[in-house]
Amino acid sequence: MSVTEDQKRPRIGSEMIVMGIVAVLVIAALIYVSSQRQQELRRSPLGLDGLRTWLVAEDQSVQIFSGGWPLDREEVGLNILPIYDTNLVARRTPPRTKEDLLMQQDEYDVEIDVVAEKINEVTVLAVLPKWRSGMRLTGKAHPILISDPSAIEGVLGDIINDRNPQVRYSRQPFAEFAYEATDGRRLSAVTYASQTFTSDACTPLVGTAASMILGQCDSRWGAPLLVLSDPDLLNNHGLRLGDNAFIISDVVKAWGQDKQIIIDYSRRSWFASPEERVTRERTWSDLLRFFEPPFTLMWTGLALSLLLVLWRAFLRFGPLRDSVGKMGAGKALAIGARANLMRLSGQDGALVNEYGRARLAATAAALFGPAHARQFSSPEAFLDYTKRRHPELAGPLATALSDMAAMPPSASAGQAMAAVTELEKILEQITHDTRGISRPGRAAKG
Repeated sequence: MSVTEDQKRPRIGSEMIVMGIVAVLVIAALIYVSSQRQQELRRSPLGLDGLRTWLVAEDQSVQIFSGGWPLDREEVGLNILPIYDTNLVARRTPPRTKEDLLMQQDEYDVEIDVVAEKINEVTVLAVLPKWRSGMRLTGKAHPILISDPSAIEGVLGDIINDRNPQVRYSRQPFAEFAYEATDGRRLSAVTYASQTFTSDACTPLVGTAASMILGQCDSRWGAPLLVLSDPDLLNNHGLRLGDNAFIISDVVKAWGQDKQIIIDYSRRSWFASPEERVTRERTWSDLLRFFEPPFTLMWTGLALSLLLVLWRAFLRFGPLRDSVGKMGAGKALAIGARANLMRLSGQDGALVNEYGRARLAATAAALFGPAHARQFSSPEAFLDYTKRRHPELAGPLATALSDMAAMPPSASAGQAMAAVTELEKILEQITHDTRGISRPGRAAKG
């Protein structure tokens, strides 16, 4: 009985393929979400991507920084530090429901020690939080989505030299705040549901002492800093209102000292002096940076591709076989079961015909090898080869094959065995005759 090449290949269930595809998609989605979370925040109404675009258009050197390499503190004029955390001394609680997600006040955790280190290193413009996550997700600035003012006061009290600052909100939907530019121009800042503050430790730059949104303050650690209570002055949501864009540009020019401006999203301080940058020893964290987003997605895709290649290669080729012509247990059982069924149903003649074809295929594999066996395994091709190499056996082989093909299904066991014996004698002579063992190319030339 002949077995086609397609039947030799292992079958892969559709369930396994579907499960593999789903697993790959889920892993890729998780990696994509984790790597794009901060990018989505930057592009959202609460982000500062628009500020960078505006300052670059004003011929200022601005860089969005997420960490990963040391920054020379001598080259940084102003570090704009957006704070999306209403509790600098505790970790945020992940939301469990959609409502919790919309009403959460913290986008990610920022540690007070990191903020203190940055304030002591360079001049910092600290941007306080104002909106809950629902504003970013829905794109709607509704008063119900404003964070708890007591939480904002806690953040402000943690960074300035005043433990009891006051945070208030304007009663007008859009409030204006006066600002005098360095060139003498009088500008007006406009924000929606303005979040103002008062503190004895701060001098107003935008607004008044009783209601300021931007002030120069003394930090808890002695270093001066700028505090912006209403992020709508410079974020993507409010930068286009009033004279906000011109005000923040003038503030950055005045405090940036013609140096690099950093929009700092990092969660640790990366500032260092040139000497520290040169003498800093390499650590494992330097290598791990190449496995952080966006490199994580690339490495994961490479690993999945490698696993897929190895899996497909294992299924296609499998382990090495003991011998080329040895049948597997499953194939032997299938052939035996079919033979038993044909014997029980009185199909001895058909069984002999199938046996003859299988013996020709096995003889062709023994003579020419598995690579060339297929083109000589059919009765016609094998007869042609026999006529060229064993002309004296071509006639008896043709007769034996013809008798097997013409044998009625109801032939007796004696007739079937006689035909099988005759075929075996002929194939035995062909197989063990040295003239017959030659390459297919030479046989074709004969």
